Amino acid sequence: MKLFILFMGISTFFSCQTNKRFIPVAEHKKAEIESGGRTRKFIFFAPENSSKHLSLIFLLHGGGGSGEGMLYLSRFSDLADSNGYIVVYPDGTHGRWNDGRNLAFSVADRERVDDTLFFRDLTEYFLTNYPIDKSKIFVAGISNGGLMTQKLLCEASDIFNAGYVVASTTSTVLRDNCLFQQPVSIGFIMGKNDDVIPYKGGTIRIPTDASKPNQRVDAGTVLSYEESLRFWSEKLECNSKSESLKPKLGSFFTKTLPYTKYENCKNEVRVEGYVLPKGGHIWPHGFYYTNERNYGYLSEDLDTREVLLDFFFSSKPKEQEKKIVHVRD
Repeated sequence: MKLFILFMGISTFFSCQTNKRFIPVAEHKKAEIESGGRTRKFIFFAPENSSKHLSLIFLLHGGGGSGEGMLYLSRFSDLADSNGYIVVYPDGTHGRWNDGRNLAFSVADRERVDDTLFFRDLTEYFLTNYPIDKSKIFVAGISNGGLMTQKLLCEASDIFNAGYVVASTTSTVLRDNCLFQQPVSIGFIMGKNDDVIPYKGGTIRIPTDASKPNQRVDAGTVLSYEESLRFWSEKLECNSKSESLKPKLGSFFTKTLPYTKYENCKNEVRVEGYVLPKGGHIWPHGFYYTNERNYGYLSEDLDTREVLLDFFFSSKPKEQEKKIVHVRD
């Protein structure tokens, strides 16, 4: 009987994995809004003929990236129909988000672009045009997008129910300046071999030229992975911590990925984190794409989409009616 149940579980797993529709770029919509005196662009996918309120997920690219590049990397749109959400891939300013580090080489930083306002305006756009469940609005990002995700959870916690950070820890600037109106759940995925944002904390080192990986520029400082989890757990007043090992993607018996979870936090939020022992500066199981003949997966450690969706949809929805607050001064 146990063997039969195990077989059924494995069969169900594979049937779920194959029951996905590939969403081509042509089925996405491109749009723009005015925010903070700037024209801001984004690309998104919305399920058609939905009769229920949809969740809203924002995915933020890394430094030097784009919304369309994040679409290719994450393939998050492929699961939107079956899970009932709109997924949005916004563009930063000249490829970057102003996450507060005040970087001299970043146009977004130099021109003090108000990206928090942009996401408030962007949320308002979708609330106005689509049937969005206000209690299920989420944000995630990689690298610079992961740092911006944390800033949004600090400055726009009235909007977001949860966020996830990939290939990034917490900046020292955010540690010293994070204030939020409501507690929010947060998760991390971090590689021990990340050569851009150091797993053990310290100075971020960004390559200035893809063809010359040793030429790098300093880009602010961050806490270590463990310090980041501890910072958020203390900020959210969590009272219990557990550590375990999780299986890699496609493995059912061998567990090798360190996993940490903080629970019993304020307002029933939580903090979690996955460590990739050999992982670098990547979006795990990300789909890289350069042309029709050159594509593939970057990492088989875990499927970032599955981790994020499980975290988002299992997070406790905010009970109160949320108001989108505009602060323009």
